[in-house]
Amino acid sequence: MTDHALRKLRENPRLAELAAFPFDFDVDRAALGHVEPVRLASGGPLTVVAGDDTGGTYFVCADGGVLHADSEGGACLIGTSVDEALEVVIGLADWGAFADLTPRDGEERILARKAEVEEEIREHYGIDDERRELLAGLGLPERSPVELVGMLHRALTRTEPDHVLLNAEELNAYRFLHDHDELPPLWEYLGLAPDASADPAAQPLTTWTRPVLVQGRTEAVRVALIRRLDALVMNQSLLRRPEAPGRLDTAPLRELAEEFEHLGDLPQALRAQRLYAALQDSPRERAAADATVVRLEERVRAAPQVPVVSGA
Repeated sequence: MTDHALRKLRENPRLAELAAFPFDFDVDRAALGHVEPVRLASGGPLTVVAGDDTGGTYFVCADGGVLHADSEGGACLIGTSVDEALEVVIGLADWGAFADLTPRDGEERILARKAEVEEEIREHYGIDDERRELLAGLGLPERSPVELVGMLHRALTRTEPDHVLLNAEELNAYRFLHDHDELPPLWEYLGLAPDASADPAAQPLTTWTRPVLVQGRTEAVRVALIRRLDALVMNQSLLRRPEAPGRLDTAPLRELAEEFEHLGDLPQALRAQRLYAALQDSPRERAAADATVVRLEERVRAAPQVPVVSGA
């Protein structure tokens, strides 16, 4: 992990002050943690290194990447290292306003966006002298807006599948902050494409999980399953039977629980199984589903604990 600039921020109060304002990367807020307990879907470690004044948090992941999570359930990778993330945060004041851009948008559009964003900022406070002083003090280069947008875009597109943030209590995933974070559907990993006779998109998600796992894409499968479970938790009408809209087809929840257990993600398996059990109408089916819940609860208690960042 590259942390040259981070060390300087921690050692130099003047640089830390500039990073906190006007660039909203406040290392003193690291001690506050995040607004709620969080963890990575992959189970990897997270370290809080800074916060912002809206309740957002900057985390460093095991591979050195910097993940930003806001206070409303959105998260994305903004740099492949702390130094790179700081270049983006400082060079693109209000970096979120640039997250929909890519280098393909061209220099003219990127410069126009920068002028628009920074003109609004300058109505309230200065950033130009502060930027030069902070970059020089941290030993970071002054890059063009096009370079910085390219760096940000590359980081954003690496958010999934390895840097997906979960609420550590509910286990739902933080949402995409930007459209180009989204992973391709699992069937595309198998080289399939939609056609009129057999559209893979029309098949259940679990059709593709095992074949994609064989390719070693564990995290892609995990994230696809979590996103699907999140959708069903939030909108159980997705389970309505087409031929009988008043009834739910709960089999997809059982299948998700089985796929998560096969994957070794026992907390998510338990989450899916609990919802499956709660939706059973028959006492016999409910009892059988509850027995599986108990079995999974025992396995979860016996399993190693995943690193969690505590909430504020």
